[in-house]
Amino acid sequence: MNIAYCKDMDSLYVELSPENPAQAWEMHAGIVLNLSEDGRVVGIEIEKAGLATNLDILKIGGFPGHVEIIDKNQSGSTH
Repeated sequence: MNIAYCKDMDSLYVELSPENPAQAWEMHAGIVLNLSEDGRVVGIEIEKAGLATNLDILKIGGFPGHVEIIDKNQSGSTH
């Protein structure tokens, strides 16, 4: 699973599965679900994310995997 924020487009994308979506469905204004061929949600896009959510904080609790934070504004910095 990956979470990416594109600052210049103010778009937040949550990739649930690395496969290419077969179709997209705008379930609500600015909220797009990307679906696999068999209808599974493989990604969620939130347009105008800065207005829809607080981008200053991301809380991850009880996540079983490794969490990696990449800040492209700091050259090569990963935490």
